[in-house]
Amino acid sequence: MKPFKVSILAFLVVALGAGSAAAAGKPWNYYEEGQKLMAQGKWDRAIDEFKAAVSLEFKDNAQFRTYGMHFIPYFPHRDMGICYFNLGDAAAAKRELELSAAFAKSGKTTEYLAKVGSGAVPSAPVTAGLSREEDEKLTRERERLELEKKRLAAELAALETQKKAQSEAEQKALQEQKDKLAKLEAEKAALERERSSSKLPIGALTYDESRVTRVGQRMSIAVLPFENKGGDPGLTGMVQDKMITSLYSLKRFKILERTQIDKVLGEQKLGMTGAIDQAKAVKVGKLIGVDAILIGSITTGGLGTGMDARLIDTENGTIITAKDAMSDRSTLADVRMMAQSIAIDIYNDVPLVEGYVIRMDAAKVLLDVGTAKGMRKGMKMVVFKEGEAITHPVTGEILNKQVTKLGELLLTEVQDRMSEAEIVEKETGQTIATGNKVVAK
Repeated sequence: MKPFKVSILAFLVVALGAGSAAAAGKPWNYYEEGQKLMAQGKWDRAIDEFKAAVSLEFKDNAQFRTYGMHFIPYFPHRDMGICYFNLGDAAAAKRELELSAAFAKSGKTTEYLAKVGSGAVPSAPVTAGLSREEDEKLTRERERLELEKKRLAAELAALETQKKAQSEAEQKALQEQKDKLAKLEAEKAALERERSSSKLPIGALTYDESRVTRVGQRMSIAVLPFENKGGDPGLTGMVQDKMITSLYSLKRFKILERTQIDKVLGEQKLGMTGAIDQAKAVKVGKLIGVDAILIGSITTGGLGTGMDARLIDTENGTIITAKDAMSDRSTLADVRMMAQSIAIDIYNDVPLVEGYVIRMDAAKVLLDVGTAKGMRKGMKMVVFKEGEAITHPVTGEILNKQVTKLGELLLTEVQDRMSEAEIVEKETGQTIATGNKVVAK
C-alpha cells in the first residue's frame, strides 16, 4: 500500500508542476507574482516580476483581459513606482507613477505621486552586504567627518586671507590645518571604500543587461550549498548566501531564494552539507522548477583557499559553464571576494545576446549568433517577434516595443558566426519563422 501512495503523490506533484509551467509566461502571471512579493515587502524582487510583465504587455489598464471574458486591474508601472518609493528611489518612483497615470487613472497612483512630490520618499535602504547596525555606524562616522571637514575648511579659508601677514609660527599652524584636512579626506575615502566593498565591480562586466530586450523571465538559477572540503563548517552557508546575493545584484538571472532551496533539500533528505552529486543536483533543480542549478565546493588548507563552481542545465544535465577562484589567504573577506568573482565570471560567460532566425528547416533552426558573441552548445535562446512601438501618450517618446514570445530554442551546434538550434518549447498558437528575433535566456 505504501508504494502505491508514494506513486500517487509523485503523480500529483508532477501534474501540479506541469499545470504551473503551462500557466507561466503570460504578463498577468508575472504581475500577480510581483504583487505577492510586494505584499511581503520584497520590493527588489517584485520590481523584477513587474519588469517581466511589462516586457510582454507594456500599458497599465484598469480592465485588462486575461482570457475569455475574465478581466483584471493591471497596473505594473504603478506598482513598480510604489516599490521604488519604498526603496527610496524618488526619481524612478516618479517616472513609473507618471507613466501609469498617462495610461490609466488610479487613486493609488495619485496618492503616491503626492507622496513623492512632498518629499516623503523613505531614505535609501541599507547597503547590501552590511548589517543595519554597521551601516548606521558608518553613516554617523561619515557625517562626523563631513562636519569636521567643513569646520577645518572654514578655518583654512580664514587663515589663507591673512597669509601674507602671518609669522613663521602662524604659517606652521596653517600647514598643520592642511595636513589634518588631507588626513580627513583620506579617512573619508577609506570609509567610502568600506561602504562600497560589498558592491559588485561594475567595470568588470562585459555587457549591460539593461540594454538587451527582455522577453518574460530570464534564466532562473538555484544556488545549492557548496561542499566544504575542510575548514570552517560555517563557510558552506556563507558561500551560498554570498553567491546568491552577488548573482542577484547583477540583474542578469532570476535567483531563487535560499529558503525555497532549503525546503526542497529538507524534503528530499539531502542535508545542507553541500555534498550533492550532479545527478541529484539536477533532480533538485527539476523539483524546484529552475532552468539551471549552481553547485560547487570550497577547499581550505595551509596554502590558502580554492573555490570551484559549475552551472548545470536542469533539462539535459549538461554543464553550461564552470569557474574557479583561488586565494593565498583563508579569511572570510577573501572567501566573499572569491564568491563575488565567480558570480561575475558566470555573468560574463553566459552573455545576453540578440540575433535573428535566418533559416527554418523541419529539423533545425539557423541563427546568426555564434562563438564570436559568446554562444556555446547547450545554451538556450528565446525567440520572439516585435510589434508596434509603445510611445509615451504625453511626450511622444518611444518607450519600448510590444513583444510576443514565440518559444524557446536549444543550441545544438555553434560555429563562429552562426548556430543551429532545435525547438524545445513553442507557445500555443504561435509560429516561428525566418526573420523572428532571438535573445539569450
